[in-house]
Amino acid sequence: MDRTRRLPSRNAEQIQSEMEGLFRALVNQQRTMHHQVAGGWRPHLEVYETSDALTVRAELAGLDEETLDVAVEEHLLRIRGVRRREESEERRVYHQMDIAYGPFAAEVFIPFAIATEEVEASYENGVLQVLLPKVPARRVIPRTVRVGTAN
Repeated sequence: MDRTRRLPSRNAEQIQSEMEGLFRALVNQQRTMHHQVAGGWRPHLEVYETSDALTVRAELAGLDEETLDVAVEEHLLRIRGVRRREESEERRVYHQMDIAYGPFAAEVFIPFAIATEEVEASYENGVLQVLLPKVPARRVIPRTVRVGTAN
């Protein structure tokens, strides 16, 4: 006796479409939660590696440069600051509010040794760029080790 249970057949494209929809919903929920970390927001980042450095770019339009704090601690780059809302005397009715204000923070793991004394940061046209140069590889020449014999 065959006890194989057969599920109602569904179109493979329909299943794939439903799975993609679930994935998109999960990713969008993660993004929303990610931008509201610890009472603040997280800027959009671009992190890429070249042969001689790690570059981190943060989108921080409308930010006063004096509020920026960039620090390297062991294998972590920390970017913190505050984007202040423009003061206005008149009453405003917002129809859309996508710009985040208040304190922000972002952390980037540094996957290799860097020359901390050569780290450079610049802020231009609303983009913070941090260049983290790699420590050049050293060639290690093994020493000859003599093993003595006991008499």
